[in-house]
Formats: sequence, structure tokens, C-alpha cells
Amino acid sequence: MKKAELQMQETILVIFIVTIIIGIGIFTFYQLQLKSIDNSRIELEQNRDLILLATLKNSPKFSYTYLGNEENAIDTLKLLNSKLANKGFKEITIKQVYPDAQNALCNKQNYPNCNNYVVYSKKPSKITSTYIISTPVSLYFPYTNEYKAGVIEAKSYS
Repeated sequence: MKKAELQMQETILVIFIVTIIIGIGIFTFYQLQLKSIDNSRIELEQNRDLILLATLKNSPKFSYTYLGNEENAIDTLKLLNSKLANKGFKEITIKQVYPDAQNALCNKQNYPNCNNYVVYSKKPSKITSTYIISTPVSLYFPYTNEYKAGVIEAKSYS
């Protein structure tokens, strides 16, 4: 073999190896970027759930008002007919925790002898993970003119 042919083969081999190293580097960078974007998506979804829970209890759709003055409570009678617009794959429930009541899903037939209100529910066909966040609320029962303790809970599915 001639010296020129040998140098040409070495050059081609070096270019091939450098190309493979650059390809591995680009693939690794791409995978790290995907992971970072997924973490940002999860963090954004968690923040969105926190904001939703903070604003939902003060929403005119659910809050109790007396003579035009907003009270710091959720009107349970409004929960029977209210439905939220599309909030993604979530389940938002409000549960009376004190005093204990009959553990039943609330509807017009068993109200107020129940303790679970489903405000929004949309589950994906395949659930890979669930993120649950909850916050305490005050529940107002207009039929009995009573305030009771409750929890509003949001489950996010992905």
C-alpha cells in the first residue's frame, strides 16, 4: 500500500469516529432537553392545579353569598348543578370531612345526607401517574343554615 492511500484511510476513519461522537453528543443533549421539558410541564401543571384550587372556592359559581356579600364558604346547593369547562385530565371533588356524614356521592335525591361532590371528572383511558393536591374549605348548607368543614381535592392524571 502506498503512503497516500494509508493516510486517506486514516482520515476517513477519524472523520467516521468524530461523526459518531458528535451524533452521540447530540442524542444525549436531545434526551436531556426532553427530560427538562417534561419536568417543566409537570411543574406547570402542578402550579395550574394550585391556582385552580385557590380560585375555585371564591368563584361565583360555587361561593356562598348572603345579601350580595360574599361569605368565605362554598354553597353546597350550587355544587349539585354546576359543571366546569374542560380542565384537562383531572378529577375535582369536594368532600365534607367534619362532622361525618353518610359516605355517598351527592345528587338531588340524597342532598344534604351525603358528603361527596364531584365538580369535574375527566379521566384518560390509560393512567400512568396521578398527582393529588387538596386544601380545606368551608361548606355552607342552605337547607339547614349550617357551616361544615370540607376538603377540595384535585387529581391530575397523565
